[in-house]
Amino acid sequence: MNWDLPEHPVNMKGPTLGGKYVWSDIYLLGDWHIQKNVLTGHHRLLDGRDIRQAWGSYDHCLAELAKFKDKLGLTFPKPHIFLLLHGLARHKKTMTKTAAYLRERGHAAYCLNYPSTFQSLDAHADDLENLLNNLAGVTSVSFIGHSLGGLLARELLRRKDGWRSKVDARHLMMLGTPNNGARIADMLGGIRLFHTIAGPSGQDVMPVKALKLPPPDIPTLVIAGGRNTPTGYNPILGEDNDGIVTVRETRLEGMTDFRLVNVIHTTIMDHPETLHAIEEFIAAY
Repeated sequence: MNWDLPEHPVNMKGPTLGGKYVWSDIYLLGDWHIQKNVLTGHHRLLDGRDIRQAWGSYDHCLAELAKFKDKLGLTFPKPHIFLLLHGLARHKKTMTKTAAYLRERGHAAYCLNYPSTFQSLDAHADDLENLLNNLAGVTSVSFIGHSLGGLLARELLRRKDGWRSKVDARHLMMLGTPNNGARIADMLGGIRLFHTIAGPSGQDVMPVKALKLPPPDIPTLVIAGGRNTPTGYNPILGEDNDGIVTVRETRLEGMTDFRLVNVIHTTIMDHPETLHAIEEFIAAY
């Protein structure tokens, strides 16, 4: 479904939830975002406090952003930025603690939103590639991905003929990412409810899909959750795991560094050991 949009829509400024579940970030300028609604096809412009400053077509929101850019001097504070990608059935707010940790240490870090349960991995990458192609004043990026977000970063890195001709990719850090596919997705694959809840991306975390992605060609840190025991947090999986993804499933050929953190899948991005490992990896590479 696509809305018939007025050429100059009237905006009623108001707070939003920042883009949970049905919104995809397709343009970024500092803390300001242009987002696309995956259900209606319309766009909106959010400021750094997630207040809607405009809505309508992409071109209209882009024109409105240009006005604010000139008036407020909007820009990125540094030419190198960190882009944080949340996991399946999550949203950008789940990565805010990680972003805050990086900002406290002088880095420019931004949480991105994508409608993880409504589109395929390729479609998510298409939206974010538009964002990467239009990063004004940015010369290099690093990715931090939780779970599916790590696979999304790998799909973006695979696109060497697109955005990577404009922006240098510096680091990739994956937290609980099923780089070899998640067997639990295969186990649930025959259940219709799983397909309804997880959507197209639920199929992309299955081994048959995840294993098709090439290894990253930049320094890569893999952080897995687990208890360093034969059964981990979920005995059904039959090996050490974070409750959803096994430690073995996170490992990646050619990875630069690997860390095991005693934490469950849903909070691995917030654990102090995870944050410290990210900081050490950035400093080293």
